[in-house]
Amino acid sequence: MRQRIITSIVLLVVLVPTIFIGGWPFNFVMGLIALLASIELIRMAKINRQLLPSIVTYLGTLSIVFFDYLAVYLPDNWSNSFTPIFSLMFLLICTVVIHDYDFTKAGVSALTMFYVGLGGYAAVTIRNSHLALFLFILLVVMSTDIGAYFIGSQIGKNKLAPQLSPNKTIEGFIGGIMSAILVAFIYLIFFDFRYSKGIMLLVAGILSVTGQFGDLLESSFKRHFSVKDSGKILPGHGGILDRFDSTLFTLSMAFILGVV
Repeated sequence: MRQRIITSIVLLVVLVPTIFIGGWPFNFVMGLIALLASIELIRMAKINRQLLPSIVTYLGTLSIVFFDYLAVYLPDNWSNSFTPIFSLMFLLICTVVIHDYDFTKAGVSALTMFYVGLGGYAAVTIRNSHLALFLFILLVVMSTDIGAYFIGSQIGKNKLAPQLSPNKTIEGFIGGIMSAILVAFIYLIFFDFRYSKGIMLLVAGILSVTGQFGDLLESSFKRHFSVKDSGKILPGHGGILDRFDSTLFTLSMAFILGVV
């Protein structure tokens, strides 16, 4: 527990200032998070033994995160999806020319690029265009985690997905949603967005559900690859994905919903 608390304090000291500063300091930290998360997924799948597809995956992930910045260097007649499509084609070529790199591993590489890359892109885009909205999303994620934990530990009896996460309960799942909506309601008293408060409360509920499924998705990765934690870089927490799985997934959903 002591390690977990110390790590949390260090994360707050690093992340909070960069979130409020925004711009390149935030972009750098977000790029680092995305890179480390993609490395963890590639290591879980043991793809890191193949150097070339691993590098392509990392570069593909970062190219999605920073696509808006890279796009200015692309010819005007090139498609906006050029970079991810090029990366996917290169991964398919790797299945032919590299021994022991098959379509399953190529699929994991592609999933890594879009799962982590889209979450990172959403974070950079939302933060640098609307700080209040970015904080809204983070509060939804945090209140969901806290509400799900406390309500689940107090009254949780019915397992939500025992094959993936034995400690998660349906009661905790519902409690997380209720907590997110309550915190969102309070936040919306002080901040206005392009949509009505009713719509934003609905969005909070959707994002809460998304975050909890994002957590289950990462649990399914770990179970599939038979690992306890995604990594060891964060003492007391595990890996980057163990800490930011639901946040990346929720940011992606917020971007897809068009709340920016």
